[in-house]
Amino acid sequence: MYVELGKIVGVWGVKGWVKLHSYTRNRPDIAVYKTWYLSRHKKGPGSDATVQAVDVIQCREQAKGIVAQLDSIVDRDQALAMSGLGIWVKQSDLPKLPDGQFYWQQLIGLTVSNEEAEIGVIKSILETGANDVLVCFSSSRNTEILIPYNDEVVVGVDLEAGSMKVTWDPDFLAE
Repeated sequence: MYVELGKIVGVWGVKGWVKLHSYTRNRPDIAVYKTWYLSRHKKGPGSDATVQAVDVIQCREQAKGIVAQLDSIVDRDQALAMSGLGIWVKQSDLPKLPDGQFYWQQLIGLTVSNEEAEIGVIKSILETGANDVLVCFSSSRNTEILIPYNDEVVVGVDLEAGSMKVTWDPDFLAE
């Protein structure tokens, strides 16, 4: 299983360096991973035949972005051909988190419910200044419901069961 950590968004210089957008919370943390799996497919490696494993020679902050030098990419034209590729790593290469902490991709797809009923399925997560926000799609209401992701609201996560229990009332803002 793979996790998408960023995307190649352009070239930097004439020696084959690429510009990238890092999805990691601390943008430079993408440099920790020394092998990237590049794919144009939204579902990542394993979902199509066009996956390329590349070793990262150097990766660093440059001005307001991140740039990387990849093995075997030696000129601007080769780097330009990589623009738009997703940067994936093996999930097993991610650091183990303490109990009760989760990577976002582990939460996406969980069914969220409170004591009364099912609220919806987590489709994405937004990072805000105060706390992260779960974006849940409710098929019964045919709408998105935003739920704060914090210790007061989230009371339990069961990855094996694919569920999350919350104290959130979806009608809270409608009142």
